[in-house]
Amino acid sequence: MDDKSNTAKEDSSIHIGEPLEVQYWSEKLNVPEEVLKNAVRAAGTSVEDFMEHLEQKS
Repeated sequence: MDDKSNTAKEDSSIHIGEPLEVQYWSEKLNVPEEVLKNAVRAAGTSVEDFMEHLEQKS
């Protein structure tokens, strides 16, 4: 069972199945939600991998 006390701010993963996490990371990383979701699908849920993926796409 998921620990609801663990917030996105404490986690280094992006869970695109959770709308609040999508909103949080979209705002934090300053990217549209669809860009965030597509990058996570391509690179995985790790914030570090996500950032590397975006840098490669630029």
